[in-house]
Amino acid sequence: MRTRIIVLGLVWGGLWAQPPLKTISEIQTPKNLAAGNDTSVLHGQVVRVRGLVITKCEWHRHYGVSGGSNSKRCSIWLIDTLPPYRGLQIRRQNVTDMPPGFTALSPGQYVELQGTVGYFQGETQLNVDTTVSPLILAIGVPIPRPVEITLRSLNFPNGSQDLDSGEVRQGSFVLVKGLTVTNVQTNPLRITVVDANGNQGLIFGEFKGLSNLYPVNTYLDSVKGIVIHFRPASGTPMYEICPWHDSLMYVGDPVPTVSNLRRTPVCPSSTASVKVQVDATGSTSDPVTQVKLYWAIGTSTNYDSITMTQVPSTSTYEATIPPHSQGTYIHYYVKVKDQSGDIVQFPRFQPQSYRVNDAGCEITDIQYVIPSVLYAYNPSARRDYLSSGYAGLSVTNVRGVVTSSENDLGYIHIQQPGASAWAGIWVRSASALPNIQIGDSVVVTNATVDEYFGLTSLRDANVTRIGPASSLIQPIVLSLNTVYGDTQYAATEPYESMLIRFRHDNISQPLRVVQPKVNTTFYSQLGDYRVGMNSSAPLEGIRVLAGRQTSNIFSSLKVSYVNDSLWATTDGLIDPSLPLCIVRDTTLLDSIQGIFTYQWNNIKLLPRTNADFFNIVKTSCSSSTTSIAQESGKGLWLGPNPTTGTLYLRSTDADEVHVSLYNLHGQRIAETTFAGSYEWNLASLPAGIYLLKVETGTKQTVVRIVRL
Repeated sequence: MRTRIIVLGLVWGGLWAQPPLKTISEIQTPKNLAAGNDTSVLHGQVVRVRGLVITKCEWHRHYGVSGGSNSKRCSIWLIDTLPPYRGLQIRRQNVTDMPPGFTALSPGQYVELQGTVGYFQGETQLNVDTTVSPLILAIGVPIPRPVEITLRSLNFPNGSQDLDSGEVRQGSFVLVKGLTVTNVQTNPLRITVVDANGNQGLIFGEFKGLSNLYPVNTYLDSVKGIVIHFRPASGTPMYEICPWHDSLMYVGDPVPTVSNLRRTPVCPSSTASVKVQVDATGSTSDPVTQVKLYWAIGTSTNYDSITMTQVPSTSTYEATIPPHSQGTYIHYYVKVKDQSGDIVQFPRFQPQSYRVNDAGCEITDIQYVIPSVLYAYNPSARRDYLSSGYAGLSVTNVRGVVTSSENDLGYIHIQQPGASAWAGIWVRSASALPNIQIGDSVVVTNATVDEYFGLTSLRDANVTRIGPASSLIQPIVLSLNTVYGDTQYAATEPYESMLIRFRHDNISQPLRVVQPKVNTTFYSQLGDYRVGMNSSAPLEGIRVLAGRQTSNIFSSLKVSYVNDSLWATTDGLIDPSLPLCIVRDTTLLDSIQGIFTYQWNNIKLLPRTNADFFNIVKTSCSSSTTSIAQESGKGLWLGPNPTTGTLYLRSTDADEVHVSLYNLHGQRIAETTFAGSYEWNLASLPAGIYLLKVETGTKQTVVRIVRL
């Protein structure tokens, strides 16, 4: 290919004013990788850099999306033209097309760009200077072949980052061979893959050209893409491979499709044989040739195997596990082989299991997991994702005592009396159950065991109240050392969804709020605060969440001890009869109890009502969840009151609400009309007392507002 060089003249008088010219390798050099610091040694400096463009702005998924259809926010990637072909992300945030010419850059152009070396969630990048146009030094330069690497050279086998070997490939164009799809998530697109050695990786939809047309078990001969470092505030940091188009995903012959692993009976007694069935299919040219069932007892990972028999005229294969004695833990999986020799192990990450029980299904059977079996079965498994061996199966006649209800926590949990571990479970019914109360004895029928991001539940449950239990479930007292810094491990899994109490190891000492706001970045964690023994070691405490309910954030609206007044009317309305109390780093309490849960990759405690806080002192309380409904008969709440500048209003009626604000001289200084909810910015008002006039239909109410 012919390369056309464009010679640029330089004015020597202005050359010395330019930022230094740095190579991609210099920019990508980390400060102290041994200490986990992967920011660039040039972080924050303005530099110039030269490299070969390999992607276009319009390919980037943010282009024309973030900021509206006319957004020009995007990134392009540059690579060196000589080994080891280091790469770099060039990022721009503007919604206007600045600097001119940036969004028109195309693959094959060798360019010089100016910007500030930055860092975002693990990725070193150059934030382009919007006032300096790119210099095109050459066009038609061939893009080098991608560097062939393995998944293990980016991440550890479980898919988490390996800084020592992965950082050198950040931003580079690479090729990985022999991958099998194990999971597909959308919005954004994340395709989990493993190689032949069980190493896990992620193909990420950083570009619009990548589709989700790669179902589980798709075999990819090879994948080409850019390596991006993703380091979230919580969860698993990793290096991801980002193809910019489906043409970089090379699909090989399909492996067998395996699904619907099931057993009869689901909850076997000591006299019952267990029939295990699975559906397995291959392609016409590469049919299934063998299906085997592997099963073992207790903690053993020495599996017995038996060839499964195909049910005539179906794709179902079956085999039988013989009866075992009461309490025996059985775990099992299948392997399916096709004519070309491809083998699929199913389930891929954790065997199915059951515990023999002559009494039928109990909560302790459904929840019970032996972590050592999981880790031996799949050494690269996530240690915070211990699923039930009954997941996806239907269970019935599961009995328990209610520990939280829709009338307090807002969600139903039940617990098996007399059990000190594996005894709690979340119950999700298709209809509201306001008559179920804490202390009721219930039976759950026709429910499906479900895993909600690592949290076991009984989904679509039919819940029947038997009557009051003979005694309330008493909380299990745990040491805060069990929590292990937020993450769910083998030590915490036995207490999932149980009623748990935490207190100081020295019971004569109080607990304290050791971190009033655990996270100020991720919206899903904004309400979390941490209770512990030592303010200098907050990670030794337990996260607490209250006052927020969304489609994926679960906590009580009957608890008014929160870390910010905005939760009074945001993400649900805290019970207006309660004083709103803001916890501080001075807040003390004897103990705290609630439902022990797992949410957004973190262990948390969900108190049900304010009564779950024992002798709590040194909080800032006010009647900021004032209910206008008590005076006007309309479902309208406002808060916080007093306010430091923002007043949140929410109406539960369909009618429009007109509100007017007056000073004490009777002068109207602001007004608005809204339906549903409204955030009113009063920050410009001087501190003082104001009167809020509320008009709903023919009714009027005046409420005193204090502006701090």
